[in-house]
Amino acid sequence: MSVKLRLKRMGRKNRAFYRLSAIDSRSPRDGRVVEELGHYDPCNKDTGKQFVANLDRCKHWLDVGAVPSETVSSLLKKSGIEHKHLRLPKPGKPKAAAPEPAAKKPAGAAVGVEEAGTPDAAKAESKEAAAT
Repeated sequence: MSVKLRLKRMGRKNRAFYRLSAIDSRSPRDGRVVEELGHYDPCNKDTGKQFVANLDRCKHWLDVGAVPSETVSSLLKKSGIEHKHLRLPKPGKPKAAAPEPAAKKPAGAAVGVEEAGTPDAAKAESKEAAAT
Protein backbone atom coordinates (compact mmCIF):
# COMPACT_ATOMS: atom_id res chain seq x y z
CA MET A 1 0.00 0.00 0.00
CA SER A 2 1.44 3.35 -1.08
CA VAL A 3 0.65 6.13 1.38
CA LYS A 4 0.51 9.84 0.63
CA LEU A 5 0.25 12.80 2.94
CA ARG A 6 -2.33 15.11 1.45
CA LEU A 7 -5.10 17.54 2.28
CA LYS A 8 -8.74 16.51 2.48
CA ARG A 9 -11.14 19.38 1.68
CA MET A 10 -13.84 20.16 4.19
CA GLY A 11 -15.87 23.24 5.07
CA ARG A 12 -18.41 25.07 2.99
CA LYS A 13 -18.37 26.90 -0.31
CA ASN A 14 -15.95 29.87 -0.31
CA ARG A 15 -14.79 28.90 3.20
CA ALA A 16 -12.43 25.98 2.70
CA PHE A 17 -10.96 24.00 5.58
CA TYR A 18 -8.51 21.15 5.08
CA ARG A 19 -7.53 18.11 7.12
CA LEU A 20 -4.01 16.76 6.80
CA SER A 21 -4.29 13.02 6.35
CA ALA A 22 -2.26 9.94 5.58
CA ILE A 23 -4.25 8.37 2.71
CA ASP A 24 -3.79 5.39 0.43
CA SER A 25 -2.68 6.82 -2.92
CA ARG A 26 -5.50 5.02 -4.79
CA SER A 27 -8.23 6.58 -2.62
CA PRO A 28 -10.17 9.65 -3.80
CA ARG A 29 -9.34 13.06 -2.35
CA ASP A 30 -12.09 12.98 0.26
CA GLY A 31 -12.08 9.20 0.67
CA ARG A 32 -11.11 6.89 3.49
CA VAL A 33 -8.03 7.90 5.48
CA VAL A 34 -5.43 5.84 7.30
CA GLU A 35 -4.70 8.51 9.94
CA GLU A 36 -5.66 12.13 10.61
CA LEU A 37 -2.52 14.19 11.27
CA GLY A 38 -3.79 17.75 11.66
CA HIS A 39 -5.65 20.55 9.91
CA TYR A 40 -5.05 23.63 7.80
CA ASP A 41 -7.38 26.64 7.83
CA PRO A 42 -6.26 29.23 5.25
CA CYS A 43 -9.03 31.64 6.33
CA ASN A 44 -7.68 31.94 9.88
CA LYS A 45 -5.98 35.30 10.43
CA ASP A 46 -3.66 33.98 13.16
CA THR A 47 -0.76 32.32 11.34
CA GLY A 48 0.05 30.21 14.41
CA LYS A 49 -3.38 28.58 14.30
CA GLN A 50 -3.57 28.36 10.51
CA PHE A 51 -1.67 25.05 10.29
CA VAL A 52 -1.81 22.63 13.22
CA ALA A 53 -0.30 19.17 12.84
CA ASN A 54 1.08 16.31 14.90
CA LEU A 55 4.65 16.72 13.65
CA ASP A 56 5.90 13.52 15.30
CA ARG A 57 3.38 11.43 13.36
CA CYS A 58 4.11 13.34 10.14
CA LYS A 59 7.81 12.59 10.59
CA HIS A 60 6.95 8.92 11.23
CA TRP A 61 4.95 8.66 8.00
CA LEU A 62 7.73 10.35 6.04
CA ASP A 63 10.26 7.91 7.52
CA VAL A 64 8.22 4.86 6.45
CA GLY A 65 7.95 6.14 2.88
CA ALA A 66 4.83 8.30 2.64
CA VAL A 67 5.05 10.86 -0.16
CA PRO A 68 3.64 14.32 0.61
CA SER A 69 1.86 16.51 -1.92
CA GLU A 70 3.51 19.80 -2.89
CA THR A 71 1.20 21.81 -0.65
CA VAL A 72 1.76 19.53 2.32
CA SER A 73 5.52 19.64 1.66
CA SER A 74 5.55 23.43 1.82
CA LEU A 75 3.40 23.49 4.97
CA LEU A 76 5.64 20.95 6.73
CA LYS A 77 8.75 22.82 5.64
CA LYS A 78 7.35 26.04 7.14
CA SER A 79 6.62 24.12 10.36
CA GLY A 80 10.27 23.16 10.63
CA ILE A 81 10.42 19.57 9.39
CA GLU A 82 13.46 18.68 7.29
CA HIS A 83 13.19 15.43 5.30
CA LYS A 84 14.43 14.04 1.99
CA HIS A 85 10.85 13.26 0.84
CA LEU A 86 9.76 16.89 1.12
CA ARG A 87 9.57 18.01 -2.48
CA LEU A 88 9.34 21.71 -2.84
CA PRO A 89 8.48 23.53 -6.07
CA LYS A 90 11.49 24.07 -8.28
CA PRO A 91 12.51 27.67 -8.81
CA GLY A 92 11.32 29.16 -12.08
CA LYS A 93 13.43 30.29 -14.95
CA PRO A 94 15.61 33.29 -14.22
CA LYS A 95 14.32 36.49 -15.68
CA ALA A 96 15.89 37.45 -18.98
CA ALA A 97 17.93 40.63 -19.13
CA ALA A 98 15.98 43.72 -20.15
CA PRO A 99 15.96 44.15 -23.94
CA GLU A 100 18.41 46.77 -25.11
CA PRO A 101 16.94 49.88 -26.71
CA ALA A 102 16.98 50.09 -30.51
CA ALA A 103 20.17 51.32 -32.15
CA LYS A 104 20.38 55.06 -31.82
CA LYS A 105 20.70 57.20 -34.93
CA PRO A 106 23.50 59.74 -35.12
CA ALA A 107 22.71 63.09 -33.57
CA GLY A 108 22.86 64.89 -36.96
CA ALA A 109 20.32 62.62 -38.68
CA ALA A 110 17.07 64.31 -39.57
CA VAL A 111 13.76 62.79 -38.62
CA GLY A 112 11.85 61.27 -41.54
CA VAL A 113 14.87 61.17 -43.88
CA GLU A 114 15.71 57.63 -44.85
CA GLU A 115 19.27 56.43 -44.84
CA ALA A 116 20.93 55.45 -48.11
CA GLY A 117 21.36 51.74 -48.58
CA THR A 118 18.00 50.74 -47.11
CA PRO A 119 15.48 48.97 -49.33
CA ASP A 120 13.11 51.96 -49.14
CA ALA A 121 15.89 54.29 -50.28
CA ALA A 122 16.71 51.99 -53.22
CA LYS A 123 13.05 51.97 -54.32
CA ALA A 124 12.88 55.76 -54.16
CA GLU A 125 16.04 56.10 -56.29
CA SER A 126 14.70 53.65 -58.91
CA LYS A 127 11.41 55.59 -59.15
CA GLU A 128 13.29 58.88 -59.69
CA ALA A 129 15.45 57.29 -62.41
CA ALA A 130 12.36 55.88 -64.16
CA ALA A 131 10.61 59.26 -64.06
CA THR A 132 13.45 61.03 -65.95
